[in-house]
Amino acid sequence: MRFLFSVIVCLLPFTLAQAVQAETVHIYAAASTADAIDEILAAYDPGTGTEVIATYAASSTLARQINNGAPAQMFLSANEAWMDDLAGRGRIAAGTRANLLTNRLVLVAPRMMPLAYEPAGSTSLAEVLNGRELALGHPDGVPAGIYAREALEHLGEWDAIQESLVFGNSVRAALFWVARAEVSAAIVYESDTSATLSVIPVATFPAESHSPIRYPLAVIDGQQDIPAVMAFYAFLQGPEAAAIFEAYGFGIADSD
Repeated sequence: MRFLFSVIVCLLPFTLAQAVQAETVHIYAAASTADAIDEILAAYDPGTGTEVIATYAASSTLARQINNGAPAQMFLSANEAWMDDLAGRGRIAAGTRANLLTNRLVLVAPRMMPLAYEPAGSTSLAEVLNGRELALGHPDGVPAGIYAREALEHLGEWDAIQESLVFGNSVRAALFWVARAEVSAAIVYESDTSATLSVIPVATFPAESHSPIRYPLAVIDGQQDIPAVMAFYAFLQGPEAAAIFEAYGFGIADSD
């Protein structure tokens, strides 16, 4: 018995060390997915022994960070162009890219100060705003801003609202300006409207007015042989994660 007790005591530090050395997986994900991903992380089986750490920002910011060597192991982008950029630089593991989500583009206003606007209607957005501010993600890189500019150009409204535009470094920046009534409206994703009760969607832009909104997911090159990475990658494409994404207003992309 003394011998057995001694063995257990000797092994205990080693066992505890193994317990605290849980695998860590890093996902870089578009800011618009933050609430859904946070819930997915909470639902991910703790029995896996994997800690998943999410970093959220505009897809443009994340892509640049990944290209500069940030410790991302997978990337969920809010548009295909930034994933294309990384793929062109050899940063995406072959065979791991898949379209995961879809979304829609909406105009939102503070709940207590709604607007009346219909895309391609008789009253232009510039007339509705009447000089008040409209927030967008910056169209030089933020995907939601890129889609917004495409939609407004398609509708012939872009030039007329230049004096009203203010740009955020992510779609969530634009959303929360509206939530705090610091601007009169913003163009965001439909899924963003679940992040706060202080905004109300007032119009949905026609799908044909902008590029398809697709969220591609991929593993960063060099990370595809790590079982913990690939397990979480598979979980994101499974039914439990899909149900959470849909609850937050995302669509699930058709299988490639």
